[in-house]
Amino acid sequence: MRRIVFAVLIVTATALAWWPALQAEGNATIESAFKRALVTWALARGLNGVISVAQGTEVAIQPAGVGVNFAPGEILDPVNDLVERFSWIMMLATSSLGVQQILLAMSAWQGLLVAITVAAGVALIAQWLTKTPRMVEVSVRLFLFLLLLRFMMPGIALSNQWLYDTFLDAEYQQANAELANAEEQISELNDAAQDRGASDDDEELSTLQKARELVQQIGNSVSIEKRMDSYTAAAERISENTVRLIVVFLMQTVVFPLVFLFIVIGVLKRVMNVRQL
Repeated sequence: MRRIVFAVLIVTATALAWWPALQAEGNATIESAFKRALVTWALARGLNGVISVAQGTEVAIQPAGVGVNFAPGEILDPVNDLVERFSWIMMLATSSLGVQQILLAMSAWQGLLVAITVAAGVALIAQWLTKTPRMVEVSVRLFLFLLLLRFMMPGIALSNQWLYDTFLDAEYQQANAELANAEEQISELNDAAQDRGASDDDEELSTLQKARELVQQIGNSVSIEKRMDSYTAAAERISENTVRLIVVFLMQTVVFPLVFLFIVIGVLKRVMNVRQL
């Protein structure tokens, strides 16, 4: 009975190693994570761009002859370094996922699948036809080692995706949306500030137009504090949600894979200590 169970397990494991759906599912999960990383990387570069524009923007308002300088870049300057580091982290996360894609493809190499099949046949022959415990032990170790190489990357990819869906997806969606809104808000504020600066440089205004411009500038000086508050709120949102996304991608592309790798190493050590079944 033990030999029959052993044979069924060997044949089942070998069939699973050749099962194309396993590889397809692993590819889909890594591809999904890769696309998320690219989208977030593009968002980080976009944020860096609008912040750079804001840092080069300065609006001079002179209501009633009193000069007021509005420099929104000074408010966003503290988060600029954070966003730049965030873009580097996203590049590393994307690279990590690219490496995982290559390793996943290697795990489905035809040569490895053939080696698993041959090792399965040797293990079955050793178990049923030989009387040498050492040969059975070595053949089983070899088969389990090759099987581990085959299932390691698909297992890591699927487990990583499950952990992401369970614990990180909601955090990612919310933080990504917040950063997109902050980028749009800063872009709109930049456009408004540049339009106002351009109107201040127009020397061809008529007397009536200048009077209207003066009234408008007085109103602008009243609302300047609100605009500064808008920039400050956007900077706070960027800081908070950038850190949240850094945590999400470090967990998915560094922490989780390392945890799974240590688990695989532990399993590999046990495989190397397998005795006769």
